[in-house]
Amino acid sequence: MSFQNQITTLLSLNYKKPFNFSHTLSFLKIRAIKGVEVITDQSYSRTFRSEYAEGFFTVIDCPNKSCLELSIAYSDPKCYAAIAHRVRRMFDIDTDFSVINALFSTDKLLSGGMIEGHAPRLPVAFDPFEFVIRAILGQQISVKAATTLAGRIAKMAKKETHVCFPEGLDYFFPNPGELLATDLSTIGATKTRQETLKTATQAIVDGSVILTPNQSPEDFQRDFSTLKGIGDWTVSYVAMRGLGMMDSFPYSDLGVIKALTKGNKAPTKKEILSIAEQWRPYRTYATLCLWNQ
Repeated sequence: MSFQNQITTLLSLNYKKPFNFSHTLSFLKIRAIKGVEVITDQSYSRTFRSEYAEGFFTVIDCPNKSCLELSIAYSDPKCYAAIAHRVRRMFDIDTDFSVINALFSTDKLLSGGMIEGHAPRLPVAFDPFEFVIRAILGQQISVKAATTLAGRIAKMAKKETHVCFPEGLDYFFPNPGELLATDLSTIGATKTRQETLKTATQAIVDGSVILTPNQSPEDFQRDFSTLKGIGDWTVSYVAMRGLGMMDSFPYSDLGVIKALTKGNKAPTKKEILSIAEQWRPYRTYATLCLWNQ
């Protein structure tokens, strides 16, 4: 079906309060990929392609109705249920926070990072492969710089949207095969980083790295960390935000280390992992609390 014959569906994604939509938007906004995502203070929009269709969607908050309103414009009706499911994961609507909040609220290291007594929701990437690329680009550079590089990749891959797409939604992010066919030599990343992008993408194409949350963090770490140029931080961060795993823990993250530092002495890796044991199986949410201090 041509996108010229687009279908638009409006869905209500009910959530349980408290739900801090603005907090999630603020987190996502500074990481928005130019041409692929448009994020304002009130809404999140992006392009997508699925097995069945292509299109774009917009999410806004309706706090009086305790729901997110999802508007999807697409070219084939077989896709909308899967898109809605991915958006629910993206905004962490379905996690039961009762046990997490009870555990963290009495923890002196974590309670300061909670929002009105609630652990922060996990902003899970809509597209896991896209997030792998983002995470690799973000190694040892700023969020702003990584975001700029991701936007360049989207532009250089030249997967342009239809003329009727809203302003700012100009590209689809390349899929693994398309990225392998894209010349990355002028995006502004080091040659080593370019090679890592290609290596990781090829591993995903080959199936040696699987981007599904239906595996343990340990299994994902085993497969992903064997790739040249992929360190522990990248593995943990992709497990968290790319796949939505609840018990991933980036022990080497500077924000984690800073939050756990007493005085001028930073904790060792062994000490950090020992402290984090008490937060299993919710170490991902513990990380969000540490970041939110």
